[in-house]
Amino acid sequence: MSKLTAIRKQIAALEAEAERITRQEMAGAIAKVKEIMSTFGLTIEQLQSVVTGKGRPAARKATPKRAGGGVAKYADPKTGKTWSGFGRAPAWIAGARSRDAFLVDKGAAKAPEAAVKAKAASKKAAGKKASARKVAKPAAKKAVAVAKKAAPAGAVKKKPSAKKASAKGAARKKTSPAGAAGASAAAGGAAPAAT
Repeated sequence: MSKLTAIRKQIAALEAEAERITRQEMAGAIAKVKEIMSTFGLTIEQLQSVVTGKGRPAARKATPKRAGGGVAKYADPKTGKTWSGFGRAPAWIAGARSRDAFLVDKGAAKAPEAAVKAKAASKKAAGKKASARKVAKPAAKKAVAVAKKAAPAGAVKKKPSAKKASAKGAARKKTSPAGAAGASAAAGGAAPAAT
């Protein structure tokens, strides 16, 4: 147990030494801070606001805002929504050829309504044409499909390709006359029956 007691005494002595060194270093740091405060004329309140983050230091200035950033320059006559002209254009004005009709002022208050009505009418007409085309295409495809189904099976025959025709011709030459008649019958041609 004597070793344990000796180690505990060493620990206590080292902790006391560490505390003494900490006090000395803190005293030196406080002296430096006091010197800096007196050099720059800083107060305790200024230091506290910086350390806690509750206040902003007086030397820091806010960035100036863009002039006219929050003032409405354009207005949608249908919904009454406004746009300042900065940033991404909203959908109601993005496709407009001329934004003058949407300007917010007393003289142009009636002009946007007429422009919007004309634009809406042209969009409706274009939409009807597009939907008519969309309806016409499937109808035409259906008509072609029905016509193919309705045609008699023997009425529409495809001609054999050149390779198939030459192969059939070669087979006819090798076979006997009776075999040739059978081959032509298989090909769809009518051959006289051998008696």
